[in-house]
Amino acid sequence: MLNYAIVKSLVKKHLQIQEQINLLAFAGVQVDMLDQLDLFDIALDVIGFPKDTPINPDADEPLTHIPFSRDKWDFALYELREQDVDAFVKQLYKEYDELILEQPHLFVRE
Repeated sequence: MLNYAIVKSLVKKHLQIQEQINLLAFAGVQVDMLDQLDLFDIALDVIGFPKDTPINPDADEPLTHIPFSRDKWDFALYELREQDVDAFVKQLYKEYDELILEQPHLFVRE
């Protein structure tokens, strides 16, 4: 599974970069470019998860898309340790398969 190896590598690199961002912040240094490099979002793309399409409650226009949020997995990253990445990635693939079965409309391309 080439994609599995890619996703696992992206998640590990994401954790390493976040650790560096935290160390730099502790030293009083902010590197915006590192903050913008969201390897975990890319990992979710490689798996096939839909993009974030949140509801905009302030919009006057009718909703033209099905809302979906990746926040659930973003929050899980905060407590993820590098030694748990393999199990985490397996869980991501499992949840992706479940999402396809439970909400196939999220994967319809217009």
